[in-house]
Amino acid sequence: MTQRPAARPTIKTICTLTGLSTATVSKALHGSPQVRPETRRQVEEAARSLGYAVNLDGVRLRTGKTYQIAAVMPAPAPGGRDWHGVEYAQLLAGISQAVEHSRYRVALHAVRDDAEARETVARIAGGGLADGVILSGTRPDDVRVRILQDAGLPFVTYGTTASARAHPFVDTDNAGVIRVSLGRLIAAGHRRIALVNPPAHLSWAITRSQTCRTVLAGAGLVFDPALVVDGPLTPGLGRAAVRALAGIADTPTAYVCAKEAAALGALSGFSEAGLVHGRDAVIHATDDLNISAYLTPPITSFFLPIGRPAAVLGDHILRAIAGEPPETLQTFLMPELVVRADDRLSR
Repeated sequence: MTQRPAARPTIKTICTLTGLSTATVSKALHGSPQVRPETRRQVEEAARSLGYAVNLDGVRLRTGKTYQIAAVMPAPAPGGRDWHGVEYAQLLAGISQAVEHSRYRVALHAVRDDAEARETVARIAGGGLADGVILSGTRPDDVRVRILQDAGLPFVTYGTTASARAHPFVDTDNAGVIRVSLGRLIAAGHRRIALVNPPAHLSWAITRSQTCRTVLAGAGLVFDPALVVDGPLTPGLGRAAVRALAGIADTPTAYVCAKEAAALGALSGFSEAGLVHGRDAVIHATDDLNISAYLTPPITSFFLPIGRPAAVLGDHILRAIAGEPPETLQTFLMPELVVRADDRLSR
């Protein structure tokens, strides 16, 4: 006897499973902003468990939505040989995983410079190419943010800005990292502390430098701009920083590196300059891959796996698209302090 195929799930099937009305389920499946995010997630999970599939082509025609999230991110130059730590591809993979429960998919728009980034954002906003945008590499006065705000297109930045109009963002608590790191180093007797920072025009570079100045002043110490070395956070920058600062009259006894790629280079610079970690100077690093645990010697770090900000970026862009106010979509993530070495010098 031929077995009859199981009935195809319908909206009514989802209503029976969730206890929600037909109108609510239909609105949730079609991305209506009238449905609360938690209700929409409940409906989407029920639909997925039942094998219910929405006809996206039809939905796009009815709603005018693209169901695309544009991720505008700088891409390393193809000819570059120096390691940059976590790359945009790893962040993009995390964001894609964070939104996979929804109908949205992430499309990468890799840009080479500021001009291309501005042009790309303007083209996305003007052409209706996406329902939301994720930006990285923020500046205090970020033209891309103003373009998206003026267009009324939902977006989230990976990093903060000084925009007078509130907008969603996700960022490492860079001020918190510097306060904790410098607090430990100053308590251990360090008075000359170098910062290996990202390019000086970026928001998080400014935050790190300003917080350093404030912490040092609170301890009665002078902020020396000569101890701030900034640029692309590669091993080459870390090594160049140590080369430059090891030759000055009053050398630093501690280096705070914004990424472990730069910390790796700083350790290499120690070896070249005849410095011993823990005797002549120590290194702290903010890392994403926990490679700091495998360096020789292991160094103290502030560990924030890239999956955490990626997940929050995915969550915030979906909620921004759904119409949540930007003030509720602003998140700082404090990395975990992982102490692997004594902050005091042994000499």
